[in-house]
Order: sequence, then structure tokens, then C-alpha cells
Amino acid sequence: MLALAGRVAVVTGGGRGIGAATAAALAKAGASVAVLARSQGQVSTVAALLASQGARSLAVAADVADPAAVAGAFVKIANTLGPIDVLINNAGVVAPLGPTGRIDPEAWQAAVAINLAGPFSCIRAVLPGMLARRWGRIVNVSTGAATGTGMIHANAYSVSKAGLEMLTVNLATELADSGVTVNAVRPGGVDTSMQTQIRTGDPAKIGATLVARFQAAYASGRLLPAERPAQLIVRLIAQDATGEIIDISDPRGQALLAEPH
Repeated sequence: MLALAGRVAVVTGGGRGIGAATAAALAKAGASVAVLARSQGQVSTVAALLASQGARSLAVAADVADPAAVAGAFVKIANTLGPIDVLINNAGVVAPLGPTGRIDPEAWQAAVAINLAGPFSCIRAVLPGMLARRWGRIVNVSTGAATGTGMIHANAYSVSKAGLEMLTVNLATELADSGVTVNAVRPGGVDTSMQTQIRTGDPAKIGATLVARFQAAYASGRLLPAERPAQLIVRLIAQDATGEIIDISDPRGQALLAEPH
């Protein structure tokens, strides 16, 4: 696995779930880690835990949907921890849920701002420095809902994540041979608050089929712990490959997870 000593990483949506697990995995690999999310309490808790384990860490409360807040946050991170080498775009929301004809347009746009425009703002903040140093790793956390017909009754989520995957492959092609890689990971069914939000939702509002599907996934016992996709993300950082969209259940994802620690 890539030794990350001396590297600085930023994990958005780092206050819980896959983000918190990825921050811990990066710290274990030797990186200094900035944990960024909207909730000051959550990021402070995660950053304090990393610090207690000997890692350099920083808690940063910011909304990725606000470009000015992102710019300020990344300046703070660079000034405190040093130039940013690794960016994990994990922040995302599944809401609004329900039939598209009943979705509030402002809620739809807000989801796209978080899930798609947010990662772009974060990339824009780190890219000049990565290109100047000719080394950088960008991983965008996507979903299987970005494929096929997407997740029905989760239109904004599906559309924005599909856009995130296009951002990934388009930018990777633009940056070929620059030393900066851009990849995306589909983490599969993970036992996170997003899963809980859907399976405990009101079937009359968000759709009985969607709720039943997520309830069945939980009852099956097959949901992954957040540490599993976190491992995949960190092992992907060790690669020089770029422009890949890796599903955790596909052969490529399984091969990365099978690599020696």
C-alpha cells in the first residue's frame, strides 16, 4: 500500500459513515487528514479521534455547496497542514426522495449543488497545486444509482452522481500524464445513515417499492461496513491508473481489496 507519510488529504463528508472511515484509513497510512463536513460537532469528533491515535488532523466545518466556503476552507487546510495531495469527494445527499413531479425544484437543485457542483468546487481548489507539484489523487464517491435507469424516486441523486462520473472520466482524460489521477468508486450497499434514511422513510411520500428494497437489503445482513469502501479508496490511491469507475463488487474492486495491506 502507498505510504502516505508527508501527504495531506481532505475528506469531504468526513464526519460520519464512509467519510469518517476513509479519514481513519488515510491517517493509518500516514497522511495528515482534514475532515470536512457541515457539522462542526461531527468533524471535531472524528478529527479528535485521529489525533488521539497520533495523526495530524484538522476539523473543518463548511458546506461544499457554497463555493466561497469551499475556497476559504481549503486555504485554511493548506495553511494549517500543508499543500493538499489527496482529495476524497465523499459529501453527498440522497434527498429529495419521491415522485419527480412532486419534488421541490429548489430541493432538487440543492442536491445537485452538493453532489456535483460541490466536488467540482473542491477539485478546483486543489487542482492548481497538484498540477504544479505533478502529483495528486482525486477520488469521487459515486453510486450504482449513476448507472442504468438510476434509483427511481431519487432523481436528483441519480442524475447528480451520473454527472459526477462524467466529471471523473472527462477530467482524467484532460489530466492524462500530469501526475494527477482522477477516479470514482461505487461503494455498494453500506450500512450508513443514508440507508437508514430510506428504509425508515414514509412509503406514501417516497415510494413503497424504494422503502421495501432498502428494508430487504438491511434484513439480508449483506450491507457492508463503512471500513470496506474506505479500504478500497485508499488502495486505489496507491495506483497510477486514472479515469476508472470502480464498483466494489466488480472484479477490479475485489482485486484491489485483495491486495496486501
